[in-house]
Amino acid sequence: MARLASRIGRLGPSPVREILAAASGQDVISLAGGLPDAGTFPQGLSLPTGWEQYGITEGDAAVRAAVSAHLRRRGLECPASRILLTHGSQQGLDLAAKLLVEEGTRTACPAPTYVAALQVFRLFGADLRGIDCSGQDLSNMTAALREADPSLAYCIPSGDNPTGATWDEARREALAQAADAQGFTVLEDDPYGELWFDAPPPAPVCSRLKSASWIFLGSFSKSFVPGLRLGFLASSADLFVPLERLKQAADLHSNRLSQALVLTDLSNPARETRLDALRTAYREKRDRFAESLARHFPQARWELPGSGLFFWAELAPGRDLRALGKAALEAGVAFLPGEHCYPGEPSLGWARLNFSHATPDRADEGLRRLAEVLRRG
Repeated sequence: MARLASRIGRLGPSPVREILAAASGQDVISLAGGLPDAGTFPQGLSLPTGWEQYGITEGDAAVRAAVSAHLRRRGLECPASRILLTHGSQQGLDLAAKLLVEEGTRTACPAPTYVAALQVFRLFGADLRGIDCSGQDLSNMTAALREADPSLAYCIPSGDNPTGATWDEARREALAQAADAQGFTVLEDDPYGELWFDAPPPAPVCSRLKSASWIFLGSFSKSFVPGLRLGFLASSADLFVPLERLKQAADLHSNRLSQALVLTDLSNPARETRLDALRTAYREKRDRFAESLARHFPQARWELPGSGLFFWAELAPGRDLRALGKAALEAGVAFLPGEHCYPGEPSLGWARLNFSHATPDRADEGLRRLAEVLRRG
């Protein structure tokens, strides 16, 4: 029998993937995964020619230049030479953890935070330190960062997953100043930065750093086509070469046909018009979902998300919702119990609910079924 690396014992399954697998092939209303609405995908895509051969590890130069320009419009200056195209931003998380996390590395992250990021950090042995990033008093966050004394801080400031919150200027500045003062690396995840509903988010945290090292992750899964599985990683100069070599060791380079299609979109003068329509469609679905949530869970606590694809709702205070997952699937609805989203001891009774995938009527029915499961359970 093969002897596995010791870290494999920490390799837990993704609760979202397990829920979606259990629901596959059934007539289940999914409020669990962050699946975009297929009706929003661009039409008339055709496979490009001239991109059939192997490419370079970093990604094709024209695509990286387009990503660099894209980041400049977002407020982050990073030359194309420090951009790495990845298989979605999830691969960027994996590469960053391979580079920066080993047994016992102190890693600060919001509590709650993205469940698949926790999966990666735990695999590599991170000593996770949950930080409360909510509330108006920024001194609480900065004090928690000083106490945690991390080597790495992970954050999703624009359309946080799972909470849907978007950090304001002051919160972004506070994290950047703490990183410069304490010397920890910032890992900023930005899959929802273009999917805002009221106002564009402020410039990234990484754009505000004076001396701290940084990695910025982006994705085209939410703003273009998720099946392409293409994202990107930008970094400070000191981290790029080892990240590139880790990518090379993993898969040589990302899919070139995906790169060509993304370049077509980034170069399209009508791209912003398409994104405006995408935001309008999701804003309408968000608002309809909010009406349904208020109707079926009148006592629930939640805030309207300003970005992203999720509602973060306290449905049953003090109750562990993980125990209801099987009953919910049997009732034909899938959701993510919020307990999975905590780096340490979870707050009970919260749920991450996706509003982008199901139609408003189907989402309403899914919430009705979920409310009934909670009443019965």
